[in-house]
Amino acid sequence: MIRVLYLVIAILAFVELYSVGVTLLAKKLGEKDYKRCLIPFYAFYVVNRITGGFNVLTIPVKKYHFMVAILSVLSVLATVYACWGDTHLPVESAPSLWQIMGVILGLCALLFWLSIIASSTKIFRRFNVKKDKLAVWLSALVITTPVLYAYYAKKNEPRSLKDMY
Repeated sequence: MIRVLYLVIAILAFVELYSVGVTLLAKKLGEKDYKRCLIPFYAFYVVNRITGGFNVLTIPVKKYHFMVAILSVLSVLATVYACWGDTHLPVESAPSLWQIMGVILGLCALLFWLSIIASSTKIFRRFNVKKDKLAVWLSALVITTPVLYAYYAKKNEPRSLKDMY
């Protein structure tokens, strides 16, 4: 059960770190409720509003905050189920359940990672980042994304969504 706790703590820690970067972006864009971005998962709603939506694997993401919440819940449930298997299944069956749940965890992580890259690409385009390819590669590290958001929010002036296209 300790694995579930670690996973929940890791998800919430990243969400809060990400929220700080999005708060600075929202403040720069003149959002009235930018302080709400510090509420878990609300920052993803603001990112969806800032970017005007984006695609992940050619699938349009209309409600980014719901997608991230669902991926987080699926990850926690897969870990809980695998932990349950450790205590209630025979010793021979438990490792295979962990492998199956690992596939679910991997798919959730992959979709989350791709959504971070897609949304970051649109945000960097909106903030006229000169070396946007480098910024996208750095945001692919995921943990650097909030730092990049904070840096470009202070340094660059944003464009409106209409000016981007």
